[in-house]
Amino acid sequence: MPNRRHVLLLPLLAPACAPREAPPVAPPAPIGYRHLLPLPLNVAALEILEADPPPPPGDVGATLSPRPAEAVRIMARDRLSAIGTQGRAVFAVTRAGIARGPGEALTCLVGCRLDILSPAGARLGFIEAEARAAATGAEAARPWAAERLLRTAMDQLNVEFEFQLRRNLRDWLVAVPPGTWGGVPAPPPGGVTREDLPRS
Repeated sequence: MPNRRHVLLLPLLAPACAPREAPPVAPPAPIGYRHLLPLPLNVAALEILEADPPPPPGDVGATLSPRPAEAVRIMARDRLSAIGTQGRAVFAVTRAGIARGPGEALTCLVGCRLDILSPAGARLGFIEAEARAAATGAEAARPWAAERLLRTAMDQLNVEFEFQLRRNLRDWLVAVPPGTWGGVPAPPPGGVTREDLPRS
């Protein structure tokens, strides 16, 4: 006959032995880049094109908020500005999608292009940047997997875009003295100055 004390302890031990539920997975933070140093351009206007590139086969990006193409445009709106007196910059999304492949794997590809145009419309320079991120197996099956993958790819794109801009379009980046322009360096009265950025 089992010990009476052990029998009484069984109801208390049962909940402790039961499998614990995994804590809920929080959604990723909203995509935004206003906390980073702006990239002011020595052009009179900045145009961010609204056209989306063709989605890849098996794309699931259209179900996200923001969609991959809009996430790329958020990066451009948050980081770029036009504070010059002539010419214009045109930003376009070249790649944007999250494809679901064999075994439920996810692949995210995002890309963009920035053209610098003269007042007459001649192209004076351009850069392109791309980033890719992938998730497979249990990682791809987690809640918010596609959203987190997009955030990872966008963080990589943001770094690559700034690198290409500083390396290949450095003559159109503007250096401005400290002031109150949105809480970051402000353009001086009567014009802008150029910053000689270090070459990579």
